[in-house]
Amino acid sequence: MHKIILDTDIGTDVDDALALAVLLGSKEVDLIGITTVYGDARLRSTIAMHLCSLVNRTIPTYIGESKPISGREVWMSGSEGNNFEDLDSFIPLSTSAVEFLVNAVITQPESIDVIAIGPLTNIARAIQSNQYFEKMVKRVWIMGGDFTQSKVEHNFKCDIDAARIVLESSVPISILDLPNSQKTIIRMEEIEQIRNVPALGALLHSEIMSWIQPRNQDWTTPHDPIAALSLLAPEFFESSPAGQVKIDSQGMSFWNESPSGNVVLLNPLHPELAVKRMIELITNCSKA
Repeated sequence: MHKIILDTDIGTDVDDALALAVLLGSKEVDLIGITTVYGDARLRSTIAMHLCSLVNRTIPTYIGESKPISGREVWMSGSEGNNFEDLDSFIPLSTSAVEFLVNAVITQPESIDVIAIGPLTNIARAIQSNQYFEKMVKRVWIMGGDFTQSKVEHNFKCDIDAARIVLESSVPISILDLPNSQKTIIRMEEIEQIRNVPALGALLHSEIMSWIQPRNQDWTTPHDPIAALSLLAPEFFESSPAGQVKIDSQGMSFWNESPSGNVVLLNPLHPELAVKRMIELITNCSKA
């Protein structure tokens, strides 16, 4: 059983919601909390709570950091929550996300995996606020970065300082970067399968279509659920040797192999099988 905290900027790109559905659909996951980050973190928390409620799950949910440590202006699409009703009826817990992260990890040392699929502000603040967090968290699983140095990936760009604090810490990290996540694609056939999922399917389908239609796409990349899957189904992934990461002032990410390193890069060796397994878990979320 994996004891997991999901740290997310759910509500913008649909892939955060798909990642939550993957975790809700796995019988191997004890989802002990959801922490939200970036921009309107309260709205993001109510979106997460609404999705959980559709499958009769109540997961403790905490509002996290709204402003990047870097001071960069926050970008939100403006469509967050548009497909949801009665979000005001969901009340996140009053404990801050950072306080929850720290308390959970230090009271259950080396037993909690954090899946971080948004800007890394909450994780960076947890590292800054308590010296034991980075020593006691089991592992942080990240979707972010671009280790081909072809571009600055969105999650890192949103808070470069937070990315540097986390990636250059001693926290054990497994990371799926943008070029490797882009090997996985869901097309209309898979999108229709998601639409047919009991309880969650209609809403997830609406979120997918709201994301892809303005972009004139009939497909999307499930970055975040594939990052979550790397913990749950490692057989679909290749892991690099240990290495060390540096983040420059522009947010470009550099990895070098090092026996003393804390960062492992993930590569989906079987993208089609990974997508198939992802959809199976989403389908199971009303049964788990």
